[in-house]
Amino acid sequence: MVELCKLEEIPDNEAKGLVAEVDGKQRNIFIIRKGNIVFGYINWCPHNQVLIDQIPNKFFNSDKTFIQCSKHGALFNIDDGLCIMGPCQGESLKQLNISINGDMVVHED
Repeated sequence: MVELCKLEEIPDNEAKGLVAEVDGKQRNIFIIRKGNIVFGYINWCPHNQVLIDQIPNKFFNSDKTFIQCSKHGALFNIDDGLCIMGPCQGESLKQLNISINGDMVVHED
């Protein structure tokens, strides 16, 4: 188990980009907080292999109901990373095993 950040560092209904070791490699990731639930993904769009937040720390569409790739506008479900609209429809972001342990957000490989 690897501690990534304190839960309080991610405002509710927001996301935070980080660098963390995933499968033995340093990777750009992001964590989304919805109350006391967190979701984590590799920060990499399956469509054209770019960071989701081409505009730094902009991970959502305007009403924060979906993850949105700022390069080409693809929309992904927050809870499972599935692309529901855009050029990579049907593909998914790589979801991470993220949870809360005390006041810390943690990752388990």
